[in-house]
Amino acid sequence: MAESAVGGVGEGGSPTLKSIQVLRAVAAIGVLTLHAATEKVTFLGGEPGPFRNFLLGAAGVDLFFVISGFVMVYSSESLFGRADGPRKFLSRRLARIAPLYWAVTVAIILYIYAVHGAKLWEIYTPASLIASFLFWPYPRVDGYAFPVHLLGWTLNYEMFFYAVFAGTILLPRRAAVATIVVVFGALVTLGRYVTLPLPFQFWANSIILEFCYGMLIALAYREGARLSPTTASIIGAAAVAGFAAAATPNGEWRMLFWGLPGAALVASCALSEITWRPGPVGRFFGLLGDASYSLYLVHPLTFPLVRWTIGRWFDFSQVPWLYAAIAWLTAVAASIVCYLLFERPITRALQRRLRRT
Repeated sequence: MAESAVGGVGEGGSPTLKSIQVLRAVAAIGVLTLHAATEKVTFLGGEPGPFRNFLLGAAGVDLFFVISGFVMVYSSESLFGRADGPRKFLSRRLARIAPLYWAVTVAIILYIYAVHGAKLWEIYTPASLIASFLFWPYPRVDGYAFPVHLLGWTLNYEMFFYAVFAGTILLPRRAAVATIVVVFGALVTLGRYVTLPLPFQFWANSIILEFCYGMLIALAYREGARLSPTTASIIGAAAVAGFAAAATPNGEWRMLFWGLPGAALVASCALSEITWRPGPVGRFFGLLGDASYSLYLVHPLTFPLVRWTIGRWFDFSQVPWLYAAIAWLTAVAASIVCYLLFERPITRALQRRLRRT
């Protein structure tokens, strides 16, 4: 029984599914493409025009959430039902997520203070700055519960998911997944009919159900479910068509219009009986998948560099697509460098230390 593709060993001792790594790259590229198009409008002005079509890139977040749900169940196979499971799970996730996020958050705070000085305190309170490092939804001065790194809103959902997952990992695999599905379903239902205070209002967003999609796919995988090549191809094609046909959803229906196609795409890759042996292009996407977290967090920081250098040297008003392409490529290159020189070495060092405890 062949997997979609296997290469290397993940943090929980489970082989890394290369097809899932490629989907990480696809998700990160989607978000990057959307923001590169937005950067074009911000810098050059004018109407979005054809760049409006890149709005679908926001669905990369939904794909990330489905992948996250899958990976948590898949990679935690050895931790279910163990007394030390919650501690090991949370320490591994913090070692993976926190260092880069904290470093980028510090860089943004220093940038705001260096360029705008006291204006920092017109946006954030000391409590909201601290909350940004704690992955806690907390309002800024304007009342919006955004962290310093605006894209960190997704990590606030991730850490909530991790906390709930850690509490259920004491249970057997099936019971743990079922418990989270019930808890998340109840929270979303409650949030639909009751005005909840922060942070529960934030956590009750229906987007959290996308983690459940991924968990259920991983549960099926661990229990031996597989798709024939033909079935996997049909589901994958339907997922792509679903993304292409989806209207821009509001928050209430996002988990259907973008979440379900994301789940279908993950299922078609993870459950396929095909053994995937990537060529050079596939290996490059695998590298981007490895660097997807760096790409997601670092790319907004690269746009000002492009704006202040190349953007000042050349007039891109007649070729806005070229400016967006340069911004896109710069972000990809910077993220790979960040992954190789910062994220990967620190993560490996922390994981080695955790294995000794």
